[in-house]
Amino acid sequence: MELFFSALIIFCLRLADQSLGTMRNLLVNKNKPLPAALIGLIESAIWVLAVSEVIKDIYDPFLIGAYAFGFAAGTIIGSYIENILAVGNVVIRVFCPADSPSIANTLREYGYGVTVLNGEGRDGAVNIYWCVVPRRKEKEVLSLISEINPNTYITKDASYPISMSK
Repeated sequence: MELFFSALIIFCLRLADQSLGTMRNLLVNKNKPLPAALIGLIESAIWVLAVSEVIKDIYDPFLIGAYAFGFAAGTIIGSYIENILAVGNVVIRVFCPADSPSIANTLREYGYGVTVLNGEGRDGAVNIYWCVVPRRKEKEVLSLISEINPNTYITKDASYPISMSK
């Protein structure tokens, strides 16, 4: 029973520290160093506790398995948490024929900035709409776009801030 309890503790510690590590990496990539550093502080303390539990009986495959499964599960949970928090922005690009309904005015009425470019596609003139929105609003914006003009081609990418200061 003690072995099971130790394995459970190791699994939970790794689950927590790896979830935090996944979040920390995503925050670093999104240019949020202070929250990432604070998460790293907690993450490293939890990691030390987890490793110290495994080292108590380093040759026990049950404890090693708990450590490894905690790592894997923590990666998945960390990704889910990050998706729920939706830190950062997304760039949404909408391509549609120039003679189709415009999405710009409606998105602007909802408070979103939109840049409209004129282009030439395979089948003629197109409008290209660029919109940078918070990730938490992504589904709302995509829903608005599909209501206004369901015949669009949409691409999206993460938006990473670049500091231009010297």
